[in-house]
Amino acid sequence: MAVQISQDNSNIQLIKSGNSFVMSQTIRQDAGRVVPLQKWTVMAQIAASGNWVPWTNVAAVDGSQIPQGIYMGADILAADLVDGNIEGCPILVGGNCTVDENRIVLDQGILDIDDTVPALTLRGRALLRTVGIFIEDTVDISEFEN
Repeated sequence: MAVQISQDNSNIQLIKSGNSFVMSQTIRQDAGRVVPLQKWTVMAQIAASGNWVPWTNVAAVDGSQIPQGIYMGADILAADLVDGNIEGCPILVGGNCTVDENRIVLDQGILDIDDTVPALTLRGRALLRTVGIFIEDTVDISEFEN
């Protein structure tokens, strides 16, 4: 009698290959935040303070218009971000690695990874590549029955 085996491949990973460089960073307070900041959110860095914020505004002029990393920690409650800066947050800042396009999060769906920063005429995907984060579309093997 034949037995069909189904395998659970739910150990989902963001980083698919390469060398990753994760640094402990500070995420800036967001007094108006009403939704949690999710893991694997594309982040930008404020030039003056060095603090990180979700990448949501390509028209900004303070550095936050340029995606430069990906938040790697657990979801952060909105209330915590309203209260103040969050220190010690793991941010993937490069290292020549490939990440799964289907796993990255664009905060609240405000931007698309292919949005262009007007002053730079580069798309978010290309800007992440400049710091060594390469986005690749992948297919989960668990989508298919064995």
